[in-house]
Amino acid sequence: MSDSINTPQSARLKLREFLTTSRQNRLNGTVDEQITVVEDPYKNTSDMKHIFKTATLYGYEPSKEHFSPWDSNFPENPNRSVYLHDSLNPLLNRLKVMKHNDLIEIQALELLSLCHTNKHIINVESICESSDETVAQQYDSIFFNGIASYDSAIKSMKMTVSMAKLVAEGNVLNGFANVRPPGHHATSDVPNGYCLFNNVAIAAKYLLKEKLASKILIVDFDVHHGQGTQQAFYDTDEVLYFSIHRYENGEFWPNLRESNFDYIGTGKGRGYNINVPLNKTGLNDYDYLSIILNILMPVAYEFDPSIVLVSAGYDACMGCPEGKMEVTPAFYHHLITSLMGLAQGKILVVLEGGYFIPSLAVAGVQTVRALLGDPAPRLQYHKRIDSSVIDSINDAKAALMKHWKCFSIMEESTSINNIFHYDKCRYHMAVTKYLGTVDQPPFPTRDIYNKNTYDENKHYENALAKLVETYDLNPNKIGYAVNNYSFGHQPLVNCRAQEVEARVAAMKTKLIEYGLLDKMMIIEHNDDVLPDNWEQVNEVIFETHGKEYLHVIEKEVEQSDKSDWYLTNKSFIVCQRSCAILCTLLRRICDGSIRHGVGFVRPPGHHAKANEGSGFCLINNVVVVANYCLKYIKNIQRILILDFDVHHGDGTQELTYDKSNIMYISMHRFDSAKFYPKDNSGDFTMVGEGRAAGYNANIAFNSAKMGNADYLYTWIRVVLPLAYSFNPDLILVSAGFDAGVNDPLGGYNVSPEIFGHLIQLTKSIAPMMLILEGGYNLETTSLGMVNCVRSLLSQPLPMPKIDRIQDEATAAMKKTITALKPFWPILEVNKIIDPKIRPFNELDESCITFDEEK
Repeated sequence: MSDSINTPQSARLKLREFLTTSRQNRLNGTVDEQITVVEDPYKNTSDMKHIFKTATLYGYEPSKEHFSPWDSNFPENPNRSVYLHDSLNPLLNRLKVMKHNDLIEIQALELLSLCHTNKHIINVESICESSDETVAQQYDSIFFNGIASYDSAIKSMKMTVSMAKLVAEGNVLNGFANVRPPGHHATSDVPNGYCLFNNVAIAAKYLLKEKLASKILIVDFDVHHGQGTQQAFYDTDEVLYFSIHRYENGEFWPNLRESNFDYIGTGKGRGYNINVPLNKTGLNDYDYLSIILNILMPVAYEFDPSIVLVSAGYDACMGCPEGKMEVTPAFYHHLITSLMGLAQGKILVVLEGGYFIPSLAVAGVQTVRALLGDPAPRLQYHKRIDSSVIDSINDAKAALMKHWKCFSIMEESTSINNIFHYDKCRYHMAVTKYLGTVDQPPFPTRDIYNKNTYDENKHYENALAKLVETYDLNPNKIGYAVNNYSFGHQPLVNCRAQEVEARVAAMKTKLIEYGLLDKMMIIEHNDDVLPDNWEQVNEVIFETHGKEYLHVIEKEVEQSDKSDWYLTNKSFIVCQRSCAILCTLLRRICDGSIRHGVGFVRPPGHHAKANEGSGFCLINNVVVVANYCLKYIKNIQRILILDFDVHHGDGTQELTYDKSNIMYISMHRFDSAKFYPKDNSGDFTMVGEGRAAGYNANIAFNSAKMGNADYLYTWIRVVLPLAYSFNPDLILVSAGFDAGVNDPLGGYNVSPEIFGHLIQLTKSIAPMMLILEGGYNLETTSLGMVNCVRSLLSQPLPMPKIDRIQDEATAAMKKTITALKPFWPILEVNKIIDPKIRPFNELDESCITFDEEK
């Protein structure tokens, strides 16, 4: 099969020649109109070959002169920024600290005018200068301490804009602006909510004006709605503003009707303003996570921003008396890590609110650790999503359905005929409800904030300390291991098999070419002696597979009915060494030496069953590693196996089907059981049995040639919710790249960079090991692994082209969700949505729903 192995490389050379000739013809004006220019499917990845992560920028502007002169206990004070800065002290030597002589050389008035009226700018300076409390009472939640407050706001704004410029230009990869006063409530002409000037909005306007960004995503997770930022971009499609905030039907500050989900923008900006209002307190990591997975990430990938700006208010973090939420600091690490997959990693986080200083500091540190690429702590586990959050998510979907393909295609919608009597478990009706009143001046300037009791403070301080004890505070380290014996398992010259040693060799060569191999730690092993764990590993191999079957491999017994595998006299020892090497790599992960690992081993394993090998697979590497782990490593109790090989891992499924401590999720080509392995085991109905019911998930694609959008959105919509809900201690990835473009066996059209994004979105959940499975186009497979390694190393990722998700992919998702919803409450968010949004006054108070009747 050597000719077929070389074909993809020679085809790529021809493609490059064709593209070069086509470009030259266009320059010469001799383009043949009959020629259709074919895009190079590897260009996005190859363009990133020499692009590596640079510094994480840190800006510090505590504005110590800006505080309330009327209320010494006012929560928005310099201690917030100072305490956070002190908490970041152990990380400062890893950060590029912004100096004041690095600030942008533009007059403050010119920058302020990008977002605020001249009247507003003059007014803020005037009221600050006056130091008159009665003047402050004309504005909602505003204080100032003389002209120093005005100067502080200018410095905070300039620091934010300067940092955004450096990130957008690529001088640094990302940044964290520890600045105050905050900004997101300041409108074009009114200071509001502790905010004088809108730092993030001005930065975004500047980037657009200077053409440093064409599309900007602003993510605002402050517990208060950033109405100032919303108003600044309400009619433009250049900025996508996304806000999660406490609302309580308008009864929570700022008490605005415009903070509700149906305010989605106007004109060109319609659909580019997204509000997810929360109508209940006490919400947790998984409630917030569900919003991120169901709304933010699908839209963010479709929007494809040039840069991400984050209004980072930590007042939804545990202990904050303003938010009264139960989000842990770990959540912010997970969110930022997911966002870092966008915009080639260009992200600037800017401090907004957060008034319980201990949780503000820990959450801020976790945010910076995420920007540095450090390992994420685990979220606080919750099995169910609050019903009010499910409503908020589906309300937002109802409002956005017509404006984003990720919703218009993936979401099922139908009109509810009887709005007073319908199955609320299956259907969602979006209703706008506003109970708020907007206060009028004069506003109080003292004692206007919520406070914790002494006991509440102690409770949250202790809870926070216990959480921090569990956090991994080590830098990110990635290890890899190679089975140098695998050349012993090679097909005979006349055997037409694509599974050959050249696959691993090409992968290593490509990782060296892309400057990535030496950024990982090699897990050494002596090829001349047996590994230390040899006896234990072999014991597990014989517990995983039947003795008679292993005898077939060991003795090289020929099986005439097997056209999809081959044996040599060294095949068994190659498989044994692969398993032993992977188990050694596993131990380095579990003892904390490395966070994640990559195993370059072959032959692949996920088709190998207890008593049968097939599909190039002899011994099931992944299951052997999982069984070894559960048997010999005490701190691992739950293992998640993720399989994105284009073929269903029928062997892995069989070997784990009755286990509740192993969850197997496979995303594969099925074609109604007509695609290999050509049986019904890969169908969505196979969910596990007995106590393991619900622990097997198949996303079985039929008919269509799946591409980037299909794989990415399926992962976000189905795989990630299940993965987070299972809450594993370890993730094993069956990393097959044969769904990739140009693969001779897969027939799909997935770009190499997609695989990196799948890993990026998943790696925060638990330590992870990638184990090579299929992939038979050397270029596609090698570049797929390049992108996975880039993600594990926290290197910036190339952005994939996200096309329209196909109906067949949506159908596959829906079937899997339906099959698994009884087992995993996180999937209850998936409902049939009535596209009509109704005001609450249309509903009769006696409205009863089907589920309430029951």
